[in-house]
Amino acid sequence: MDCSISEKFVDFGCLRRQNIDWKKEAEDFRKQLDTATREKDIQDYIKNNKKWFIPASLFRAYDFGHHEAYLYCEPQLGSEYRADYLLLGKNSLGYHIVLVEFEGVDVAFKNQTSNSETPDVRKGLIQIRDWRAWIDNHRTYFLDSLGISNIDKKIPSWGFRYCLVVGRRNKMDEASNQLRRQLEKDNQIIISTYDRLADYIACLYNGF
Repeated sequence: MDCSISEKFVDFGCLRRQNIDWKKEAEDFRKQLDTATREKDIQDYIKNNKKWFIPASLFRAYDFGHHEAYLYCEPQLGSEYRADYLLLGKNSLGYHIVLVEFEGVDVAFKNQTSNSETPDVRKGLIQIRDWRAWIDNHRTYFLDSLGISNIDKKIPSWGFRYCLVVGRRNKMDEASNQLRRQLEKDNQIIISTYDRLADYIACLYNGF
């Protein structure tokens, strides 16, 4: 790993060169999703087995990570907040950062009686809004706390992104997908089901 980034980051350039059966890993992850009743079940599966490629598979949703790709688990945003994961990727335009929030697994996305998000989705959106406001005021401090203040000038003005992972695909009907797309547009984030992560994992043999 490039020590000029930080020894605290997991380097996925090294991981992708390992002999991993990505399709099997995707199938195993889907089995975990089928038995999970809460976010903690999935977090324990990732952390206890060091399957960092699960959150890192989200790189496939973005146009960076081709030159460098790292993951940081549970970065602190000062004393106020903590994200579940941070992705740090690089492309020809510079470095980009994604802060990731995991929420409930076996939960609905949309309320049945109104065109509004369920509490798990709303909680994740509020969390990300708080992160964004905090980052806007503490960007330099945040990068310094991660040991990567040296790349500050290499991060474009739009270089901070946010991602919410919540729910299952089988609970998403067309009305739910329309609401998801609207929430993505309104909040300028990506909202992913856990099943989409399984799809991304199965494709990791092609890299990010």
